[in-house]
Order: sequence, then structure tokens, then C-alpha cells
Amino acid sequence: MKEYKYLMVYDSIVDDIQNGYLKYNDKIPSIRKMAKKLDVSRTTVESAYLQLLVEGYIYSKEKVGYFVDVQYSNREIDNNITNNKIGIDNHKYRYDFSGKLVDNECFNLDIWKKYIKKALNQSDDLLSYGEPLGELSLKKVLQKYSHEYRGVRRPVNNYIIGAGFQILLYHVCSLFEKENIVGIEVGGFTQAEAVFHDCHMQVVKLPVDDHGITIEGLKEANLKLLYLNSSSGGYHGHPIKQQRRLEIIEYARKNGVYIIEDDHNGELKFNTKPIDAMAKFDNDHIIYIGSFSKLLLPSIRISYMALPHHLLPIFLQKSNGYHQTASKLEQLALAMYIEDGQLSRHLRRLRKHYRNKSEHLLKNLQQSFPHYNFVLYETALKITMSVDENLLDSYIRIAKENDILVNKNNNNQITLSFSGILDQDIDQATEILEKIWL
Repeated sequence: MKEYKYLMVYDSIVDDIQNGYLKYNDKIPSIRKMAKKLDVSRTTVESAYLQLLVEGYIYSKEKVGYFVDVQYSNREIDNNITNNKIGIDNHKYRYDFSGKLVDNECFNLDIWKKYIKKALNQSDDLLSYGEPLGELSLKKVLQKYSHEYRGVRRPVNNYIIGAGFQILLYHVCSLFEKENIVGIEVGGFTQAEAVFHDCHMQVVKLPVDDHGITIEGLKEANLKLLYLNSSSGGYHGHPIKQQRRLEIIEYARKNGVYIIEDDHNGELKFNTKPIDAMAKFDNDHIIYIGSFSKLLLPSIRISYMALPHHLLPIFLQKSNGYHQTASKLEQLALAMYIEDGQLSRHLRRLRKHYRNKSEHLLKNLQQSFPHYNFVLYETALKITMSVDENLLDSYIRIAKENDILVNKNNNNQITLSFSGILDQDIDQATEILEKIWL
């Protein structure tokens, strides 16, 4: 039994060394600490350490302790990382048109750091978990902001803060019974559909035309919930036309349908005047959701929703056990950032920035590929390129081989987002595409 314990200590340390959990020159626990940790005698640990010394796994420094004396690669850790990344492209491309990034000219980090520092100085406020439904200071400025820029009119208490759009969508689904039918445009939105499926909702794809989801499709679907990316999503990629918006709202009123309005990037139109959110025209049937992933930084995980009046009591009852998911520190910083007018100034700069980049990219693409059709989608911050479907996958593959990342949409078009590429890199990137695609 004593021999077994000695081997147990020995094998444990050898295993940690060989799998990279203990690295070269790492200090291992003292004999006393190891004995206490494993609940064995010091003699047992001394025997194990002696064997490790003899075999060269560790070395000792007088009056200092024991240290690892060999170098192994992190085999087990590396294998776990590799397995977790199956199907995920983690390569950092030189020219990224995927839309998953914003370029470093889009946001002034130095200003944001100042507001983070201001929030850190509010030490008393940071000692608690924070308000479960969001910090009041942030909800107040968001109410004013969403009214000024998106036309939304809801009381402050109707605003809920969360760490990203999907978290808020889970909250919305909790207000309705499982197996409800939720409608979404043909082409869909993967991130929203994932939540609906997790919440046991039945997702039905609805037909669209150039104006948005058709009323005929709504009538046939017999829905309880309707998800709309009103500004930049879905099959057509443009904001839903105003007349169609009013028709959808009227249908929802008559048939007791709740509309989940995802107003992603709604205020970012830069060539034409932004269209007000649908929530401006109805306070009873529209659950409004806004976010800052492209307006600020994708890493600032703060989104907000404004609930209709009669859904709020139901939500408050269900939310008794909830904790806030968004960082209280960032909420306080964002509240001050908006209150000081920084967000309004930033939005004006951003519209000009994206206008210049979109014009630059579109001009280059039209010159390089005069026989292809290109369409600019403002709030989606992308340009689509219609190519032969037989060439589509090979174009994307060849671009990746040349360190350029482009995507395809549900209409089998190449999409080039200009949110993450620097304006100064557009010329070089389009030159390379012209060489490899023609």
C-alpha cells in the first residue's frame, strides 16, 4: 500500500510534465504541501521526489525547492484546443471582408479607455452585482438615444440590458410557451434560429419580395411570433420598405402576433436618411432589440431591448432569479459615454467613414470586374457580387489561399463587408482579387 502511494505521487507529476501542465523550470509543490494536498505522508512524497530526481524529471535548489528539468510539448492541451476548433477557421487573414471585424479606425479606443477609467473610479458602485435588468443610468440614456435616433417611445422601466442579442432573445422566448411557431425570412438568421430551436420553438421560413416578408406568407403561417431584422438582414438585405412595415404591424395587431424587431445597425445608414424603427409605430406588439456590435466594438457585449407594456409584468415575474449578464463596469462607462454626447459624435464620424470606404471599394470592384453586378447594402455594411454559381466556391477558396477572406450569402453571391478592412488596404486587396479571379 505504501509503495502504491509513492507511485501515485510519482505518476501524477510525470503525467503533468508530459502533458504540458508542468513546464520546464516550473516549481512543483514542496514535500510538505504535496503531502497535505494528496493526504499522504511526507516520507511517501520524499520517495516519489527522489525517484523523479534520479530519472531527471526534476532538479532541486537548496533552500528553494524542486523544479521541472525536462521540456515536453503541451500534447493533451494542444489536442483539446485542436478538437474544439474543428470546423472553425481561426486564421487571421491579411484582408478580411467577412464582416466579423471592425477596423481600428472605426473606434477611438483612447476615449473609451477614459470612460472605463471614470467608471472604475466609481468604486462604491462597483462593489455590488448591479441591477439584474440593467443599470438605471444606462437605461435612461438608451431611452433618450433610441427615441432620438430610432423613434422608439417606451418608458425607462421597459428597457432591459443584456450581454448581446442572443441573451435578450432567450429572455423573449421565456415569455412564450414552448412549441410556438415563430416566423423568419427565407434565408433566415443563424444566430436567431439557434436560440429559437434551443427554446423549442417551431421555426417557419416566410416568403419575401423586394419590400420584405409578404402578407400572404404571414396569413398562411398562423404565427404567434415574427422575427424581423428590419434594417439590414434577411433575403433582400435592405431595410424593409415603409409601406410593408405598416402592413405587417397592422396584421400583427389584428391577429395577436408579437414582432421581435432586431434593429441591427439601423442608425448606420450613410447615403440616405435612416428609416425609423418599426417600434415607433406600435407600443403593444413589437419587442424592440438594439445593439452596439458594429457601432462601437464587437467585444463590447451590450445590447438592449424595449418591451411592450403588457409583457413587462410577465418578464419581471420570471426575472426574479436572473443576474445581469452584461458587465456593470462597461454599462456605467457606456452610460457616461452616451450622456456626454460621445456616441452621437462617433455616429456622425462613422457614417462618413463607412461612406468613404464603401465608395472606394465599390469603385475598385466595378473597375476590376466590369462584367459583374454589384449591390451596396448600407446598414449591412457590405457589397454583394453576383458570379456564376459554378465558380462561387472556387473563388472563395482561391481568395483564402491568397490570404483574403470573403463569404457567400444565401442567394449564392459573394459578399464583401467593408467594416473590418482598412481603407488603405482596399486597393491592394482588389488588385489581388482581380489577378486571381480573372
